[in-house]
Amino acid sequence: MSNDFEEYADEIRRDLTPDSEPTSAELLKLSTISAEELENADLPPIRFVVKKLLACGLALIVSLPKFGKSWLALLLCLCVSQGWRFLGYETNQCRCLYLALEDSKQRLQARMKMLLAGRQAPKQFDFAVSCHTLDDGLLDELESYVNDKPDTGMIVIDTLQKIRGESRKRESSYAADYREMAALKAFADSHHIALVLIHHLRKMGDDGDPFNRISGTNGIFGAADTAMVLTREKRRDSETIMSVEGRDIERAEIVLSFDKDSGKWVNEGDVDDVMERKALKAYRESPLVLTVKKLLDQSPEKRWIGTATDLMNAGKYIVHGYISSSVKALSKDIKANERLLLDCDGIIHSTRKNGNAGVKHVFAYKEHSAFTELPEDEELPFL
Repeated sequence: MSNDFEEYADEIRRDLTPDSEPTSAELLKLSTISAEELENADLPPIRFVVKKLLACGLALIVSLPKFGKSWLALLLCLCVSQGWRFLGYETNQCRCLYLALEDSKQRLQARMKMLLAGRQAPKQFDFAVSCHTLDDGLLDELESYVNDKPDTGMIVIDTLQKIRGESRKRESSYAADYREMAALKAFADSHHIALVLIHHLRKMGDDGDPFNRISGTNGIFGAADTAMVLTREKRRDSETIMSVEGRDIERAEIVLSFDKDSGKWVNEGDVDDVMERKALKAYRESPLVLTVKKLLDQSPEKRWIGTATDLMNAGKYIVHGYISSSVKALSKDIKANERLLLDCDGIIHSTRKNGNAGVKHVFAYKEHSAFTELPEDEELPFL
């Protein structure tokens, strides 16, 4: 394995280590840098454990209980420790430590074997199923581990609640949350590693922003450099939305699916792209669209004119069922499909007055203008 990550971390640590003990006067003096010095400073680039997704610093992976976030955390560690892609993103290979504080060794073994699918377990990946809390020496334990294994690039703690300390007298919930998160962030920053905390969401949403559902006060989200929140519209939905936000990454919403046979999370794509693919699939399979296209293909003029009732009746013969729940609903369905009819199949839709009986719908391929005025006595076939 390349030692780039270890050498890079050593360089950061040297920069952070003072040459001598500061005097009391120096302790009270701000350490400043001018704008000019900052502009010309030769600073190391931001280090990513998972490119474009997870930078070094303090990170959160958050969801409701039993959502599969522990599977996601284990997959993350396996991919990073081996240099494999994680959810389609490139990784920078480094040693990983997974504190699986809610699991047994037997469960971890079974899950890891499922995810590896016959491949060899990585050597740069360690587990622990117990540790001290923040009050009792957790950071000392982690410090000792990183000193012994300086190629460590990521530590995952599953879950945050398992390592939290006791609240202090007259300390607000926000202050307690921020104090503990700040301590964890300081550790991650000092060693230039990614410290990932597995955490829970509140059951109830408030304003549609998934990050506002993170359990605890805003001190938890506010102190984190990166947050990944997993949500579903309904718990039994097959697709999960992973909302990602961070100081060093672009905000994104990714659709994930969980493969129970392999235990792997799969990236289905950006939310907008997935929604567009779904809309296109629904369009292609729409009984309304199938009926309109069949009517046009059967017409020598590649044009069809008729009422919504005519179209409903035609659908009974073409798709052998109702193409909408009612005649009134059909008109709304036509309107909703107008853009896709034109973009996907070059079909123009318009309406024309039908005396006192409402309107007639006009469908035609672009090369057969649907807007040409027709004789009043023209026959209106629908089959």
